[in-house]
Amino acid sequence: MASLVLHNAKLILRDGLQSGGVLIRDGLIDHVFAEDKTPTGLSRSESIELQGNYLSSGLIDIHIHGSAGIDVQATDEDGIAKLSEFLLSEGVTAYFPTLVPTDDSGYSAALATINSYVERQNQHKSATPFGARILGVHFEGPFVNEHRCGALRTRYFRTYDGNPRSIEQFTGDRSELGRLMTLAPETERGLDLIRDLQARGVRAFVGHSQANPKMLDDSAKAGARHITHFPNALDPLHHRKPGAVAWGLVQTEVTLDFIADFHHVDPLMLQLIYQSKGADRIALISDAIMPAGLGDGEFEVWDEKIVVRDGRTSLAESPETLAGSVITLRQAVKNITDIGVPINEAVRMAAWIPARVSGAQSEYGSIEQGKKADLVGFDGDFAVRLVVVHGSVAFSKID
Repeated sequence: MASLVLHNAKLILRDGLQSGGVLIRDGLIDHVFAEDKTPTGLSRSESIELQGNYLSSGLIDIHIHGSAGIDVQATDEDGIAKLSEFLLSEGVTAYFPTLVPTDDSGYSAALATINSYVERQNQHKSATPFGARILGVHFEGPFVNEHRCGALRTRYFRTYDGNPRSIEQFTGDRSELGRLMTLAPETERGLDLIRDLQARGVRAFVGHSQANPKMLDDSAKAGARHITHFPNALDPLHHRKPGAVAWGLVQTEVTLDFIADFHHVDPLMLQLIYQSKGADRIALISDAIMPAGLGDGEFEVWDEKIVVRDGRTSLAESPETLAGSVITLRQAVKNITDIGVPINEAVRMAAWIPARVSGAQSEYGSIEQGKKADLVGFDGDFAVRLVVVHGSVAFSKID
């Protein structure tokens, strides 16, 4: 039975901070202990002293298009492996590759690559982890509103015909990876689409939408109770036309995610959202695209020229239109702590809430007995010092 003890850490748990550590057995968290209860009898190779650094559950990015020069829809298995390794170095241990609207062949090719990579990853028997785990696929569209398209290509948008066979490409098989879809409920037969997706195991999120509160009430009853990259790609808040922004802020059963790069949403607005919703109803996402990690420049993404300047991404032909982000989830966590969110709540928003809204909470997202031992150690400046995936050390800068 393979064992590993991580100790002398500031544990970030779901309900707060605790000094201590974790015992890992066979890739799972066996138990959590206070520092004065550190297990004994293990060899030096089976014990890592965290030197008082933070230890959290691995971060989970439920909305990411790429990074490190890789676009998940324009790469091969080696490219997905490169992306997965980059994410591990940033403390992201699991993610949902996110696909923008394309044609049938484009979806088929991307899904084939992702599925093949996951099979290769699952067959990997080395003690060294293969990279951040893919937990599922997130479809951003194609059933969205052309008037709130953002950087998505409208020529690939679709409407639902009410026949479940027409969405088989998105629903897949229940034995496959988890699936998420961002959609606009006001599109033709949008409520039927939500119901049919939910019945086939696909979690429906609201986004790129102009739905009014009544339609949103109906979509929530149908099963869509999460809003994508709030409040971007929604009608702006207006005191006589509140729309999805006001609805999302006041509905206690609704969760949302946002991009904390300080470009997509002003820091003051992030504070408003946080004070309105609380950490238990907010997930952090990166919405990162291929240039993330490459610095400023001009790049070709989704058949469009994208300009990155000082961390802001925009379409070259429409500079006012943002086009994804170039942050990582780790940077998003740091950013929201800089505006006053406690560190344990910031990590909850980047691990536990993404796991919960994506349906992966039984195995991922928190430091608890029986969960997968996906863990990240980082210092007070949020520099990653240690990454453990399924109980094996993937990355270490611990002396």
